[in-house]
Amino acid sequence: MRWLLIILLFFSVSDAQVQQQSEVRRQKESPGAPPVRVDQQRSRVFDVFQIIEKGIRSSAVEEFEKELGSMVTISIGSGERGYFSMNQAASVLSEYFSLRRPISFEFSRIHEKSAAPYATGRFVFVQKGNQESVQVYVSLTRQDSRWVITQFNIY
Repeated sequence: MRWLLIILLFFSVSDAQVQQQSEVRRQKESPGAPPVRVDQQRSRVFDVFQIIEKGIRSSAVEEFEKELGSMVTISIGSGERGYFSMNQAASVLSEYFSLRRPISFEFSRIHEKSAAPYATGRFVFVQKGNQESVQVYVSLTRQDSRWVITQFNIY
């Protein structure tokens, strides 16, 4: 009987510590902002990825332009590489997608559980009469209490 009480006490203390640690982690990620529940975070992250997916599918960067962070790392396998301001990133991505007529795009993997959520998928398009495909990788970071694109790779 004593062992059962000790075990129950141990698990209740452990559970409280885990909850406290996750609360501290949330506060560190966005100081001054009210804590965001994990399921709310996942929903917001997923919504951002859906906006990006729709914009890529239609080659319309303006659809996800407001989701760009203040600084974005871009790496395009056959072209641009660097660290760009929001406006520069929008321009670079607009130029890239304007030269390609989309056939399909869908994020095949969305990892939304971490502090740096990411998604990846295959973009199939026609360019100069040829069908081609590239892999797209997008990573988000929390900035000013919202999720924004901070990395955009096409390879």
